[in-house]
Amino acid sequence: MEIRTRRISFCCTVLLCQFAAVMVFAETFHLSTGSAIEGKLLNPDQDPRTTYEIETSIGKLVLSAKQVRKVVSKPQVLQQYEESLPKVPNTVAGHLDMARKCASVNLFEQRDFHLLEVLRLDPDNAAVREKLGFVKINGLWRKEDVLMRQQGFVRDGGRWRTKQELAVKQANEDVEDAEIQWRNKIMRWESTILHNPAKAGEAIANIKAIKDYRATKTLAERLNQVQLSRDMKFMYLEVLIAIGGNVPVEAMLKCISMDPDDVLRQRCLSQLRKWQSRSAMFFFISLLDASDNQLVNNGGYALGELAMADALLPLIKALRTKHTYTVGGGNNINANFSPNQPGLGGLNFGGKPKVVEQYLTNRSVHSAILAIVPEGVNFGYDQNLWMQWYIRLNT
Repeated sequence: MEIRTRRISFCCTVLLCQFAAVMVFAETFHLSTGSAIEGKLLNPDQDPRTTYEIETSIGKLVLSAKQVRKVVSKPQVLQQYEESLPKVPNTVAGHLDMARKCASVNLFEQRDFHLLEVLRLDPDNAAVREKLGFVKINGLWRKEDVLMRQQGFVRDGGRWRTKQELAVKQANEDVEDAEIQWRNKIMRWESTILHNPAKAGEAIANIKAIKDYRATKTLAERLNQVQLSRDMKFMYLEVLIAIGGNVPVEAMLKCISMDPDDVLRQRCLSQLRKWQSRSAMFFFISLLDASDNQLVNNGGYALGELAMADALLPLIKALRTKHTYTVGGGNNINANFSPNQPGLGGLNFGGKPKVVEQYLTNRSVHSAILAIVPEGVNFGYDQNLWMQWYIRLNT
């Protein structure tokens, strides 16, 4: 071991001495033959360029301009590094100091060289080994990248990922790229339809021909764009329907909830019924618990249009719903027939606001139930009778 250590030390000393003996050159001359020469250009101001006078380690060389394919100037920071390299003390402290300086100017390959020199002098230097990507396993230092690759991981930027994770990430990036491309196309075609009647027909045909699911994000945005005309929205809706999937369903639910156009909303409902969309069913069921009674009835109406049997129990529970209202306050005059209010003739003029709870029967919910159950079954708004019938039906 001692002989081997001395041999390595001797080799390193020779290497550093060689650096001391070699001149530092600023340019690399790539020749038309495919080879390269390092040297210093002695006639940089020649114009037009006819020759290259180059100082090399073996003497002066003159090449014609045709012999040189390109000249690559070495970065100044790299020149400074090479000039200072022979002065680096061959010690742990010396190489650590130079490694730190290299890292500060992004000379990472040179930094690693000096860190490896530290390990040659101090093999158990844990901090340096960690910087070089070593991990200690069962008392032995191993390269992290070797260990991770043996376990099936792949380096992706600054992270280790499984091949499956990397494939999913790449697929998602591909989808995002395609979505951006579709958005650019669709917006360009829409602009043509709105502002260039001569080419509108071709643009409409292009939009109607879309079959790629990755276009649905932009199509959905356009369907729910308030400023667009009914014709434009119907065009986008029909393309979404032809493609199908979760994004079109979500777009239609948003349209039903927010668009003022009854005809457009009804078209969305009809398609969701045709698809028997469970996502739509659960969305409208959630409206049955709304504090706003109008939303409850909106949900009931939509569930009646879908006519899906799995919505029956939530509808029965929503036949009568409790809602809270704030009444009174300011100059309001509210009827109050309580006999326990003396001297006011049964009336409360203004006063503090009061919170009133009220049970309301929901006509749209009742209609939805009738759209689902067999013809002739009708217990009105009696939730108990409806529940008894439902239990008998399912036992």
